[in-house]
Amino acid sequence: MTSTSRIYPVSTDAAGLVEVTVTDSGKGRPFLLLHGGGGPQTVAGFADLLSSTRDARVITPVHPGFNGTARPDALATVGGLAALYVALLDEMDLSDVTVVGNSIGGWIAAEMALLHSARISNVIIVDGVGIEVPGHPVADFFSLTMDQVVKLG
Repeated sequence: MTSTSRIYPVSTDAAGLVEVTVTDSGKGRPFLLLHGGGGPQTVAGFADLLSSTRDARVITPVHPGFNGTARPDALATVGGLAALYVALLDEMDLSDVTVVGNSIGGWIAAEMALLHSARISNVIIVDGVGIEVPGHPVADFFSLTMDQVVKLG
């Protein structure tokens, strides 16, 4: 499956104009894949599999500040990233979008759901981090052994 890469100029009230690098592959129902802290390569295999085996258009943005992309100083919160990606869906004129977020991408996906965009039909969170849930404190990932990380994951 071939994919294309493009830069979209996206404007938000809080961050102004932000250039968002997007990889786009496949045809069909749109899926927005949001990568984790390891960068876009953490979802690349899933993006390829999804776009090549399903009737799916897979859109994978690079979070501003990752892979050498610029991140404006005003874009400093996960909520700001969520607003940016909702504006990206507007810019791309997409509807019935399933948002899939992994790790920090899961946190961004959860924040996007809170914005109640009519363009989003489903949100899937995979090993989301950062979301505060009463009675379930956020683990300090850097103090854990790999066995503990696997158990929590």
